[in-house]
Amino acid sequence: MSASYGTAFHAPTFNDIYYPFGYGNPDLKPEKSRSGELGLSQSQGVWNWAVNAYQTTITDLITLDENFVPQNISRARIRGLEAQLGANLGGWQLQGYLTLMQPKNQEGANDGNQLPRRPEQTARLDIDRRFGAFGVGASVFAAGKSYDDQANLHRLGGYATTDLRASYDFLPHWRVEAKLANVFDRSYETAYYFNQPGRTWFLTLRYSPAMR
Repeated sequence: MSASYGTAFHAPTFNDIYYPFGYGNPDLKPEKSRSGELGLSQSQGVWNWAVNAYQTTITDLITLDENFVPQNISRARIRGLEAQLGANLGGWQLQGYLTLMQPKNQEGANDGNQLPRRPEQTARLDIDRRFGAFGVGASVFAAGKSYDDQANLHRLGGYATTDLRASYDFLPHWRVEAKLANVFDRSYETAYYFNQPGRTWFLTLRYSPAMR
């Protein structure tokens, strides 16, 4: 079992205040927050699991309005539950994650609305296995609906994406990695009118003295 409590301070960045011209906000206030968390976890045999519950209260939360200008939300609260479950089955590493969240605006006319660009549900499943020098894996990520504005008028639909990956350790400490992101070429937005990349390839050459 674990328990924690903390406070945080986040000052506006130079870009938040001044750049680009016409989109900065020199009147921004620094963001302050208080967080508490309780957690349970266990690892036994091939299985592992963890559950964490938390609450964060935020004063002067920095966010973007519908014109992409940074603004403060005077009061906000985020409550959440995070769970994960994993196993090693026949050499396959499986790990699943689920987040249920209540990101609430507590300011004026928008009191009770969902905070911008924060889905209330997200989930992820990772599957990986190594065959000697070769490694293969896949990830599925899903997110529920969210909103792009404080008034919750601009809805961003939920979505799910799938990624595939492979790696090969061809020399000691050297690895080549390939990734195919958004395999099914899903069209989705995490900001209003800004589509995320479709199907994309990545090829990486990695050197790590600690790699075996």
